[in-house]
Amino acid sequence: MVPDVAPLVAVIAVLFSLAYFAMASFPFLLVRLDIPEVWRLFRGLFDIYFKTVGIVGVVAAIAFATDGHLGFSAAMLILGGVAVAARQRVLQRMDTLHASYHSGGIAAMRELRVIHGGTMLLNVALLASIASCLPYIMT
Repeated sequence: MVPDVAPLVAVIAVLFSLAYFAMASFPFLLVRLDIPEVWRLFRGLFDIYFKTVGIVGVVAAIAFATDGHLGFSAAMLILGGVAVAARQRVLQRMDTLHASYHSGGIAAMRELRVIHGGTMLLNVALLASIASCLPYIMT
């Protein structure tokens, strides 16, 4: 049986990846996204965010399952699965909006900012909810 420290380490890895995105995505609110270098960094941040949360969520699910915390295991599996499933869709939508903006669609940049802000809010909500579960994980 895996010691109780494995789920704690797994959830800390999940929290770290969520916290990193929360800190790294904030500066993009202050810059223009139509600059090619900024756009590549912005899109790359979202790409690696979804991949990281997907992988770390599945690893955390395995750690919780081996320790017998099936509820937390299911939650981490859902988190990882949603991240993997949302990655392609969000990135495609971002690419479409970016191309639309460059072909004259002014509203596309506003919608891209809405996606960015919504993802940031969802990320903070996930971070808070997982952090609030730490006392239950420790028992």
